[in-house]
Formats: sequence, C-alpha cells, structure tokens
Amino acid sequence: MSYVGKRVPRVDAPDKAAGRAKYTADLCGKNALVAKVLHAPHAHALVKSINTETALKVEGVEAVFTCFDVPKNYFPTAGHPWSTDIDHQDIADRLLLTDHVRFWGDDVAVVVATDELAAKKALREIEVEYEELPFVLDVQEAMREGAPQLHEGFEHNVLGHSSIRMGNYAEAIKEPGLIKVEGWYDTPSVQHCHIENHNCWAYMENGRVVVVTSTQIPHIVRRIVGQALGMPWGEVRIIKPYIGGGFGNKQDALYEPLCAWCCTQVGGRCVRIDCAREETFVSNRVRHAIRFHIVTWLHKDGTLAARKVECFSNQGA
Repeated sequence: MSYVGKRVPRVDAPDKAAGRAKYTADLCGKNALVAKVLHAPHAHALVKSINTETALKVEGVEAVFTCFDVPKNYFPTAGHPWSTDIDHQDIADRLLLTDHVRFWGDDVAVVVATDELAAKKALREIEVEYEELPFVLDVQEAMREGAPQLHEGFEHNVLGHSSIRMGNYAEAIKEPGLIKVEGWYDTPSVQHCHIENHNCWAYMENGRVVVVTSTQIPHIVRRIVGQALGMPWGEVRIIKPYIGGGFGNKQDALYEPLCAWCCTQVGGRCVRIDCAREETFVSNRVRHAIRFHIVTWLHKDGTLAARKVECFSNQGA
C-alpha cells in the first residue's frame, strides 16, 4: 500500500514520449516478403474457381495461395482462454481462406511477393468465379423463417441465447398506476480506429514458427495459430512489442494464423501482413451493433418499478 496516493511514473512512458518505442512494423526487416489478401466483393457467395496463372507471372511474386490450397483446420478467433469443457469452447468457424464467402471483404486468396507494389498488382490479376447467394443485412431479418443460413447447425442464424433475471417482472408490473415507456433503440457497429492498423510478421527459427504481432492477447494467439496450422502449440512463439492502440479490436486473432502459414509455405522466410485502413473497416473486427427493445415501468414519482430489455446483438458472419 506504499504507492497509494503517490505519483508512479509509467515504465514505458519515456520511450513513447521521446519516440524511441519500437512497434511491430518498426522491428520487421527490410527483406521480408509482403503478403496481401484478396477480399471477396460479395456479401454471400461460393467460390467456384480461381485462376492465378496471370498473377503468378507478375514480377516479384513468390507465391499465390487460394482457399483451395489452405488446410481445412477450422479454428476460433475470439480472445478467450481455452476451456477443457467442449460446451464452453469458442466456436471454430474460420479457415485461413474460405470458399464460402459470408461477408463483403471475406478472405479468399493471398499473394506473397517481394514488395507491396508487386503484391497489389498480382491481386488485380487473380480471376475468381463466384456463385452469388441471398444475403440479409438486418439481425431480425436473419432470424426469420427462410432466411439464408450462414452456418450449419445454427437454426435461424442464432449463435447463442442467454437471460438474466432479478426479481419477478410479471408480478412487479401488476401494481396499479404504473407508467409504461416502451421503445426500440439501436447502437451501430463501431471500428476502433487505433492509430496502428493491424500488422504482423512471421518467420521460422529452430523448427518453430515465430510471429511478431500487434495484439492484446499473445498467449491466446499462440494457441489459435497452432490450431489453424494443425501443429503443437509449443512449436509456436508469439512476440508482442509495444502496441499502437487496440481498445478490444486486437483482442481477437486476425491475420496471425494466415501470416504464419504463408511463412511455412515459402521455406520459413519472413512474411509480413500490414492491413490498410480500408481493410480495418471491412475485414477486421468492430464493436457489435445491437438493437434493444426496452419496456420500462415507472411509479408516478419517476422511480423505477420494473424493466424488461431484449438485446439482439449482430455477431457478424
């Protein structure tokens, strides 16, 4: 308790204030290969075929990988500790790249090149044939009978349901003279807009995959990379330098698994993925949009008698 009420300087403050602090991108070598992801231009679709022949001919391109090349190891991305109880584990619903596009901007292919210019040029040369599918943009539309099903096993696209009760609502509203206030309210999805976009780089060292990443959950990213690549977690090392903002957005595994896998496919050479600001809005994480139905009952003096709240959280695709 000797520090209570006293000024305690942050140990990282001097370096950050003086501009000496090193962040993920600052530590990456100049010879690292650059990986750029091809994002689907449809909200819901199946990838029927991908032609990478022209993309592979672009000068500087080392490799092009598609959704048909990656291992079929489904993995979760949420930043939660792993439970030994299967009923409490996060749902493994992601692949490194997908042939079932579930949102505009989903990842279907990746180019690995010697520089960013070559990688971007090759992306434009990839030809993808899509079969477009019906989609919905509203939570309650997605729950209706006959709505497009995004994931098997989740009736009406409902991921989960929970309820919390305090007292007896039904009895409380029987009191005479109560005033009822009812309404629907919406909060939009929000991107965190941290100064440092998501970025990471990976290389192999002594038989282990090493990933340097701007993340809030290095220990969990280690496990997820192992799950995605189908390798023991002990063969994965995560290094987390100073982070240029996260606010919860970097509390998920994002492109670390894909970056690590690309590294293993090019002989263990260093590969980096650096998201553009545009990508953070469509292919990274956001705060969930939520629709609330709130029914409030008040006494005549304005004090609260009872309240019922229904929340419909848009968990994305």
